[in-house]
Amino acid sequence: MENKHMSSETLQKRIWDFLGDQKEGSLATCFDNKPRSSPVRYFPGDGTNIYILSAGGKKFEAIAKNPNVCLLVSTDYVDFYQIKGVQVFGKAVTSLQDSSLFQEVKEQCKTVSTSENDLSGLNVIKIIPEEIVYLNSLGDGDRTKQILKLGE
Repeated sequence: MENKHMSSETLQKRIWDFLGDQKEGSLATCFDNKPRSSPVRYFPGDGTNIYILSAGGKKFEAIAKNPNVCLLVSTDYVDFYQIKGVQVFGKAVTSLQDSSLFQEVKEQCKTVSTSENDLSGLNVIKIIPEEIVYLNSLGDGDRTKQILKLGE
């Protein structure tokens, strides 16, 4: 069984190991008071930031108006007792607001493939996490939600 009260360092390591093992998630934004969720492929940076490459869409307009986002990354849902995942709550900025994010993603994300490294026609979303909720109810997990607060 997983320790119900992990240290902050252990929790952060488990979260980043999990994020490194996965590739896709769902990015929630809010546009004109309407929540929406978009499937995305993400790339963990060297620090705690997370990067998303995208061709565009309403999520960029939503982030420009409201930078609060949530990235959900989880294993396939089997049932309430067989799932593992994280919810990353934080602020987002896009390359439409800050063009230096193109260079930053190339430097920070070692998992960006050569074809993606060109970044032609793509935009970048950078998530600066503030709080991450971690749940593990697989095998050695005990369904205890762990919360990691960042940037305090």
